[in-house]
Amino acid sequence: MRLRRNQLCPIHRSHFCCGREQIPREKYQRRMGIRRIEDLQHPRGYRELRSNGEMRKLLDRKILAQKGICALCKEKFTNYSDVVPDHIHPRGMDGAWRDDHPDNIQAVHWWCNSEKGSARL
Repeated sequence: MRLRRNQLCPIHRSHFCCGREQIPREKYQRRMGIRRIEDLQHPRGYRELRSNGEMRKLLDRKILAQKGICALCKEKFTNYSDVVPDHIHPRGMDGAWRDDHPDNIQAVHWWCNSEKGSARL
């Protein structure tokens, strides 16, 4: 019987034995963190893409910087699950296709974000 690619060998307790080739780590490892994408049309010359974990860290910092107040309705946050990141320069309105730079993110309630949509205030 052949071992699957991600199955441990019950004899050697290894992924890389019994005739299987070693898989480069990049193929099955997910990229985490912040990626910079060169964009000559952007004023900074690059855009930033953040993973979900990095976006959550940035959102936590934004909540502290805003002293727990929504940037759109100016009311205090009462529940962490109601807070979402909002792009100040929306993706579809002359902003970059996707730019998760800290200067472009603010913490808002999810209902405020849905009312705002892709408009600028």
